[in-house]
Amino acid sequence: MTLTKHWNYNEGEDLVLSNLKGLVHVNPSVRLIPSQKVVFNPHSDTSKKIAIISGGGAGHEPLHAGFVGDNLLDAAVSGTIFASPSTKQIMAALKVKADKDTGVIIVVKNYTGDIINFGLVSEKAKTEGYNVEMVIVSDDVAVGCEQNKMVGRRGIAGTALVHKVIGAAVNDSVKAYSVQDIRQLGENVNANLVTIAASLDRTSVPGKNEEIEYTKSNEAELGLGIHNEPGTRISPIPNIDDLVNRLFKLLVSPEDKDRHYVDFDLQNDDYILLINNIGGTSTLELNAIVEHVLSNLPFKKAPKRVLASDFVTSISSPGFSITLLNLTKMNYETEQILSYIDAPTNAPGWKPKSYDEQLWGRSEEFKYFESEKLQEVVRPTNVNLKIDHKSFEKALRGSLNNLLSQVSKIDHYDAIVGDGDCGDTLKAGATAILNHINKDNSCLQDVLDALWVITELVEDNMGGTSGGLYSIFLTALTQNLQKENELTVKTFADASRKAMYEGLFKYTKARVGGRTLVDVLQPFIDELYDTQDLKSALAKGKQGCEDTLKLSHAKFGRASYVNEDMFKLEGGIPDPGAVGLLAILQGFIENL
Repeated sequence: MTLTKHWNYNEGEDLVLSNLKGLVHVNPSVRLIPSQKVVFNPHSDTSKKIAIISGGGAGHEPLHAGFVGDNLLDAAVSGTIFASPSTKQIMAALKVKADKDTGVIIVVKNYTGDIINFGLVSEKAKTEGYNVEMVIVSDDVAVGCEQNKMVGRRGIAGTALVHKVIGAAVNDSVKAYSVQDIRQLGENVNANLVTIAASLDRTSVPGKNEEIEYTKSNEAELGLGIHNEPGTRISPIPNIDDLVNRLFKLLVSPEDKDRHYVDFDLQNDDYILLINNIGGTSTLELNAIVEHVLSNLPFKKAPKRVLASDFVTSISSPGFSITLLNLTKMNYETEQILSYIDAPTNAPGWKPKSYDEQLWGRSEEFKYFESEKLQEVVRPTNVNLKIDHKSFEKALRGSLNNLLSQVSKIDHYDAIVGDGDCGDTLKAGATAILNHINKDNSCLQDVLDALWVITELVEDNMGGTSGGLYSIFLTALTQNLQKENELTVKTFADASRKAMYEGLFKYTKARVGGRTLVDVLQPFIDELYDTQDLKSALAKGKQGCEDTLKLSHAKFGRASYVNEDMFKLEGGIPDPGAVGLLAILQGFIENL
């Protein structure tokens, strides 16, 4: 069972109304009728153009109110969460924006409550002299054809495309569409529209903090609805490429007779691809999903447009949907429909930017940039710095293997006083270095070349603060060693001291006592500089690491935000970064 949590709002608060009030605070171009939950665009002149009105239950934001703006909706009305607005509310939206002479289009998703209430208002408005037409969106291929005969496909993410196309088309001064023309355009978009959704779980309604089990830990749902209607459970959670291919089969395969609604010529058809965040998918994952969707396209041609955002959500459901609009099969010129999609809007819910049409026509080779100039680097050289290749390799391998043996311990410490990935970060760097010298150890014949290669591998494979600290120090060490005439413990100590005080310390305020890797590095280098004794220096570094056990506060990094009591657990927690550096030094010196 999973506890679904929401913030505690005031008793009796209408969260839908609070949402709409918040929306108009951040969108100065719209107005709100609080009593009817109607958001409208006061600047659109519907005495000269057809009005576009839509609405439905709340919980699908930014649909519908977020799409009120230029080249989109003129008004939107919101019901309660997952429930249709009343006829009184819908009529208020119509009368605040519709003009009897120019007419009005009502866009509604194919759900019983919406069809009945918006349909009733449509008929009443006609008796009052309004020229009204209704466009019903039904794009969900999860609903089979047999069921479709009874209730029709549900309207889901494709609704956003219907809104955008007809919302821009009514401003087309060249075409000068009639109300009936716009209805036909909307119906033509819908007839060539297919959508399928997948999610790791469904959603929960704010105000109901309760334990609900929809899907188990290794389950996902395919074809779920946006009102918490269940889909088909699939287990285990599939690989993302396998899932995407399964979704495409439901969208375009003529073999699935029960769900084949739109014909696609996979070799020749032009189409728009829309990838919708159902509410709880992070931007990081949504962009990754876009990449996997495009990598598994069943079409020969690239899509004419790729639109990815949260268009039609189900509050916080952690899922996504794929929508395809077949442009070739429409009864309109492809460039004409694309111009409506590209038409700029100030509606905050329509997040795709308007780009130059020519940019969309670029070939794949122009999407990524690689240049030989980026790889042009000059490796440091100094023929005077000789090194025993075998001894150095033995010490380096001993150092890295000693570190790897302590990764679990380091991550354990970091899970208590940090973010739990210090060991993994160090492991990534150590593994990359070992893999490199396993394939080619020629760099180990030259200390500067070895340091240069190690620094490059650290930069490429170790993220976060520790990766940066190691890279800065190693880079500065290489620069200072390059100036020496020979490699001895003394010249190494001199170069190390300068690398720390004149290099590393320019970019970090971390010093001894700050609970960082510097608690090991600084005493080690200071002792080595004073004595030229590696074992004595190692003892000082070890003492510095042990001293971090007594430090009940971190001055730097994520650990600086940790409650002091956490540092006292298990008899005291040493700094993970200090433990890692000590393992590196200890392994190197003991094997040298």
